[in-house]
Amino acid sequence: TSTRDFRSGRSENKMTGISHLPEEIVVQIFGLLPPSDLKTVMLVSKQWMVMGETPTLWTWATVTLNSKEDLQKLTKRRIQQLNLKKVKVSNWFDGSQSSLIQSTAVRPEELFKALLPITTLTSIEGLTDDSSNDLGSISFTDFTDHPDLSVIDPELFASVLSRLNYLSFNTINPSPSQYEALLSSISQKDSHVKKLVFGFHRIFAPPDVFAAAVSNVDECDLGTCPVPFQDMQALCVAVAEKQGQLKKLNMFSSFLASIDPVILGTAISSLESVRIYQGSDLLSKEQIAAILRKAGGDGSKLKKLDIIMREEQKEELDQELLRLAGQKIGSVKWTTVKVNLNLTQYLLRISVRA
Repeated sequence: TSTRDFRSGRSENKMTGISHLPEEIVVQIFGLLPPSDLKTVMLVSKQWMVMGETPTLWTWATVTLNSKEDLQKLTKRRIQQLNLKKVKVSNWFDGSQSSLIQSTAVRPEELFKALLPITTLTSIEGLTDDSSNDLGSISFTDFTDHPDLSVIDPELFASVLSRLNYLSFNTINPSPSQYEALLSSISQKDSHVKKLVFGFHRIFAPPDVFAAAVSNVDECDLGTCPVPFQDMQALCVAVAEKQGQLKKLNMFSSFLASIDPVILGTAISSLESVRIYQGSDLLSKEQIAAILRKAGGDGSKLKKLDIIMREEQKEELDQELLRLAGQKIGSVKWTTVKVNLNLTQYLLRISVRA
């Protein structure tokens, strides 16, 4: 602040020290600091230590667990009050390890018990990380180096993992009982899972549970897992009836071959982004026509539709339906995809103009 001494005519500057600022202003200033500086200012005084432990300042923090002794970090009140979102485990227990390494390794069941009270958790680094799969290609994640979680109680397993933003069944590799418990948990309104990748994993859950879980996430990649007809039928019906919040879906046509064309077309047009790969079981002419018809309709939400087709499917496409779908969504583009020396496929992409 600046004041004027009227007797001398001189101006005198008096700066307000940071210690005189309101606590909420100091916390805002701390929030502008990089992590290393924030840790440093907390050493200045007890008052700054208290203000520096404000939970909103530590949402970026990751607690690293190098041994089972580090699990005690998660039980500290200070950690549980910091809105902890990320945990990293660098030393998972493995039955093939030497007894010395095993004695210090982090056992999955002990970790999950320690994580249970931390409701703000969104990621367990090295276990359920989003590998930047943008649903533009089928996920082929290698899960051989991930810990064995099969010993964890199914309800505990589901309670912790349903809080995370991203899950890949290839990496968590659940047992049948864990699988069903987790899908049941993901289907609930309080689930935090936004993106679900099935990969190669088989489905061990009733069709209604599978459909409720998949339709309750934002994005799903069904990968190459063998989805039973009943499960795919239940999912298409749920999406067609506007149940849940699913926006993006990646799948193989082999899961769709027996689905009624109208139900399939309605379900796909209810999403924002869909990619369909075609294997040995191709989409029928009627299914493709229903998809394009619904995509070009007034109620369509589609912003991007990818269908990989065989040459004979491309040649028998209804060009008027294709034109209307392209007109509704934005643009139509064909790309040649060379699968091998004997097989060429064609990617049909109908998407919003860039």
